[in-house]
Amino acid sequence: MKCKQNKGEESGEENRETKRKGKVKLLKTFLEDKDHKDLLTNIKITTASIVDSQISEASTSTTGDTYQNPLTTTMSGNSEDNQEDSQAQPNLAIEYAPNQDIPARQPRQPSNLQDLLRYAVEAGSRSRAQEAPNINRAASMNEANRGFLLDALNSMMVNVGAELEKIIKTLKENQDQKDICIGALDNLSDYVCSIDYANDFLKMGGLPVLQPLLEGSDPELRWRAAETVADIVQNNPFSQNFIIQTDFLNLLLTSIEHDSNTTVQVKSLYAVSCLVRDNEECLKEFIKRDGFSVLLRCIQSKKEKLVIKSCFLIACLCTDNNQVKQVLLSMGMVEQMCVLIDIEDALDTEMNEHLLSALASLIKDSPEAQSLCRLEPLNLKFKLNFIKEKHAGNEVYHKELEHVNSVLTEVFEEDSPEEFDHQDR
Repeated sequence: MKCKQNKGEESGEENRETKRKGKVKLLKTFLEDKDHKDLLTNIKITTASIVDSQISEASTSTTGDTYQNPLTTTMSGNSEDNQEDSQAQPNLAIEYAPNQDIPARQPRQPSNLQDLLRYAVEAGSRSRAQEAPNINRAASMNEANRGFLLDALNSMMVNVGAELEKIIKTLKENQDQKDICIGALDNLSDYVCSIDYANDFLKMGGLPVLQPLLEGSDPELRWRAAETVADIVQNNPFSQNFIIQTDFLNLLLTSIEHDSNTTVQVKSLYAVSCLVRDNEECLKEFIKRDGFSVLLRCIQSKKEKLVIKSCFLIACLCTDNNQVKQVLLSMGMVEQMCVLIDIEDALDTEMNEHLLSALASLIKDSPEAQSLCRLEPLNLKFKLNFIKEKHAGNEVYHKELEHVNSVLTEVFEEDSPEEFDHQDR
């Protein structure tokens, strides 16, 4: 699975988080019941014992009748596909010796999830009957809880390819149906958090169905489409290289700069950040399409979320990348950041922290950038010392003070005072 979050990046839409928490709470409540814990334990033990016993029996034999594991045979997918595969593959089936004694009657082993549940319930009932023969436990699970567990087990056996095809078809045929599209995008986001499923979605031709949503008239569908693109490309080189060959980077940059809805701008910037970080080819395209000018205008907008995300991306891209630093220096990014550090209206916001973080990354090992910071009209040294004095000893501003001291040390050759060195102790 993709590891999605870095500081300064979006943590996901609140409604999705609420839905996930609801599922977790429901499952936790279900599992707190002792009978349910015992049942799930029985399922685990039963499945393991079936497989172990079959492997143990098979390992003693070399020839004879072909044996097929009912669990793997039934749950592996379409039987016709399996037959076609088996014709193309060498025969690797386990075989029994012809005169091996097999008991005349054996319990019917589970061939699907419902049988597995029944098998486990029966096994648990026999075990409990031996422990307490006078207690009737036949009705230990009601129908609602049984259905809940079956749904949970069945969810593990979803045909994701078929689900992705269904989502693509739904989005293609219902562009004007907002609620239907939102539901489909929510389901899609659950799948494309997996790198493999994200790649499958692109290979199946799913990307074009997102473009009309990103360019549409409904702001919620626009930001959801942008967020889905971010989910697809984050930490995923294949998807990044796939999308950079389309016009989606231009679409996202246009949304960042011109969309009237701040949430759409923020989600589009999030998608661009996921696309260009740690991918040199995507970064080259970003620079070629003047992406840093878009980031500069985001910072100048003084919209807090746009400032924070833009600074986060700049700080990431500046790390050990002199080419990026030169581009930013040539467009006056250092001076703009120094000017935008606000010791009045934005003193108690997160904007200063992220501006200072980006500035610290930009000036590191760059004498030219450090020299620009010393320009008297920028008044940077006064601002930094003011922030130090104002937030001294306040743990809430610990990271901001770290960046302040880093810039003071790099630019003005001031040693960090002892009271700010506590993080190293």
